[in-house]
Amino acid sequence: MAKPIKSKGSGGVARKKKSDPNAPKRAKSAYMFWLAENRNRLTKPGMSVVDVTKAAGVEWNAVKDKSKWEKMAVEDKKRYEAV
Repeated sequence: MAKPIKSKGSGGVARKKKSDPNAPKRAKSAYMFWLAENRNRLTKPGMSVVDVTKAAGVEWNAVKDKSKWEKMAVEDKKRYEAV
C-alpha cells in the first residue's frame, strides 16, 4: 500500500506514485561511478554511511582528472535516454 503524503494545497492526502518495475535505471553521475570504484578504500570499520559520503565528497572535489568518470557518465546517459 502506498504511503500517504500530505499535499500542500488541497488539504487532502496524496498517494505516492508506484514506480514502474520495468522502467530503466536512472543514469549515474561521474561522482557515482567514482564512488563505486573507491567506496571500499574509503570505508573504515565503524564509519557511518554519512561519514563515508562526507569523506568521499571531499576527496572527489580534490580529484584533478575526472575525465574517465565523466566519459562513463556520458555513456550511461546515452543508454538511459535511448530507452
